Amino acid sequence: MTFNRGLLLTISIIVPFFCFSQNPVPYKWGEKYGFIDAVSGKVLINPIYDKVYPFSENRALVYRLGKGYFIDPTGTIKIILKYDSALSFTEDYSGVKLGPNWGYIDKLGTLKIPLKFEKTYPFSEGMAVVQKTGKYGYIDKSGKEVISPQFDFALEFANGLAAVKKGGKYGYINTSGKLVIPAVYDKAANFYNGVSVVAQNGKYGIIDKTGNVLLPIEQDWVSVFSEELVRVKKGELWGFANISGVMLIPAMYDWAADFQTGYAKVKKNNRYGFIDKTGTIVIPLEYQWLEDLDADGEVMAVKSGNWGCINTKNEIVAPFKYKVIRPFSEDLAVITIGGKYGYLDKKCKLAIPFLYDYAYDVVNGWAEVVKADRTLFIDRHGNCVKYCE
Repeated sequence: MTFNRGLLLTISIIVPFFCFSQNPVPYKWGEKYGFIDAVSGKVLINPIYDKVYPFSENRALVYRLGKGYFIDPTGTIKIILKYDSALSFTEDYSGVKLGPNWGYIDKLGTLKIPLKFEKTYPFSEGMAVVQKTGKYGYIDKSGKEVISPQFDFALEFANGLAAVKKGGKYGYINTSGKLVIPAVYDKAANFYNGVSVVAQNGKYGIIDKTGNVLLPIEQDWVSVFSEELVRVKKGELWGFANISGVMLIPAMYDWAADFQTGYAKVKKNNRYGFIDKTGTIVIPLEYQWLEDLDADGEVMAVKSGNWGCINTKNEIVAPFKYKVIRPFSEDLAVITIGGKYGYLDKKCKLAIPFLYDYAYDVVNGWAEVVKADRTLFIDRHGNCVKYCE
């Protein structure tokens, strides 16, 4: 299980490029970082930063030359930081560090909770985990210790409960600090829609907020929830359980991915397909490989060693005619015809023509190619960006 409690970020500085989008996501171009639109891929904030972190509550931490800012989705500087480290904003607060001590600032950059903690973590449900004298407890937004530091470790509150570790075991407390589910687990995740994944003696299961076991703690692995379902491994086989702990899809596959937009990729006998949430096979398990479904319900597939494109009705959208060289890298795949190399996009369209004597994967927006015994670098559109004539 992976417990996500926010990223610890190192501060830096930027010179922003002003552009607007509702969906800016980080991307890397060469050795620098910027932001693109999550849907169109259009560059929104130029790649001029040494490091960037994802937007959270309309603020992103970026750094350059050892100093930092929080910017908004237009690239406008909102806070000039004077701290050594910072956390992403959650519930309007960001944890900041100066020297050995941590506190919190608001979205104006005002220090709201003094720098007096050994560590701070993101706010959740009005409280935040803090570390003091080696122990973990909880504060509210005024900085008051509402649950005194007494735990060996602690997770943020979710659904009114928080997992805490004491004496080598995990249990759950309520917002008053009362232990409402005994500390008997080796691992414990956050609650989600009233249930949580826990582990005991190397086995995994699901419990509710009273501690009642819904999915027996005898599974070899249980994922976090995705679209109301978890992946469950029993022996060497995979299936899916719902929030009630019911195995809706029996453990029958050699491998399974999380559900996304109502479908999950599965593998059996070294062939891949897709199922829906009833377990019905919508794309037969007959492909050597399948990429993820795109927003249009289409997916790149490999059959008989060639790339093609199909939809969720298993209809061929683009014919299987390009020989597989290597898997997709940053949404482009190297292909070859007649001894020349080019690139295929995830709609099975030729994105970069067959102009090269050899071609390598796209990495950080660039690809190394060979043409007329010369090595050069091109971008995702085939434009030369390095070692050009």
